Amino acid sequence: MSSISIGTARHFHPRGTPGDVCRDHNRAALATVVAAEARRRGYGPDLSDEQIDECAALAGRKAPSPTSREAIRAALGPPITADDTPEAVAAAVFGALPSHPVRVVGRDGREFFLVPLPVTA
Repeated sequence: MSSISIGTARHFHPRGTPGDVCRDHNRAALATVVAAEARRRGYGPDLSDEQIDECAALAGRKAPSPTSREAIRAALGPPITADDTPEAVAAAVFGALPSHPVRVVGRDGREFFLVPLPVTA
């Protein structure tokens, strides 16, 4: 596992975890790593497929699938902040499930990604 990765479903979930849960986890993890690289380069949610591929390669990942590209672009969308209404925050968080990270800007101006990792028993 890379030092810049939150890890794959294989390293996080117990054996026998349903495939769709693992795919959601892996998509969220990939989107976070690629979106972080895109932010470092100043790219926003309108980045091209070529720019996504560039960021994926820089992060040591293969070119993402169309579904993962959607998650990457979503992660680069407008951030939620402490000034947003509770309804706006809830809409952003619950609208991102099951596999799209949410960009957040803290009160100190630092950016974060909320990453939806599925919980398994």
